[in-house]
Amino acid sequence: MTDLTLATLLSSRICHDLISPVSAINNGLEIMADEQDPEMRRMAMDLIHSSAASASAKLQFMRVCFGAAGSMAENIPLDDAKALVESLTKNTPVTLHWKAGEVMLDKEAVKLLLNFALVGFEALPRGGNLHIGARKEGATSLMISAEGPKARLQQSSADILQNGAALSEIDAKQSSLFLTHEIARSLGATVHVEIQDERVEIGATL
Repeated sequence: MTDLTLATLLSSRICHDLISPVSAINNGLEIMADEQDPEMRRMAMDLIHSSAASASAKLQFMRVCFGAAGSMAENIPLDDAKALVESLTKNTPVTLHWKAGEVMLDKEAVKLLLNFALVGFEALPRGGNLHIGARKEGATSLMISAEGPKARLQQSSADILQNGAALSEIDAKQSSLFLTHEIARSLGATVHVEIQDERVEIGATL
């Protein structure tokens, strides 16, 4: 039942994230069907293109971030992970700073890094700078920092990342935090979170 509960929560989370861009595509198509003004049709087509790109980026990102990734190789090029985050942040007020020097990492470590990146991205509601780093010197160190106006992470969310939680106590939005903690735990790592004024830092050593 635990796996089923988590799957249900993550499915709700994914649907919530996709409602906005998919609805925007539908709105754009409705305008294209009824509107004759060339400028309005151009704006509608721009809306369709940008919304479709956003939905595609989110789906591709979450497929690796939340999925079993059973078909993926044991090691993943970090350039692939970087491309996923670049697509997620494209056309948003978040600026990505990628500082991961390693060429390849274990797929579960990459999943953990991507989940950290998602937390950091969502901690920047008004935009800002998202720094992502990975280093392998014996142990593998993963870190992200999110800096910007109104950058925030609720203490309850930090607690789930660091200590886990009972599935009965979390909602769909928090399900990704629960998953992040579980991935870290499976790798023998402890997640560290630091919340400062307009800055959030998350890291783990594997």
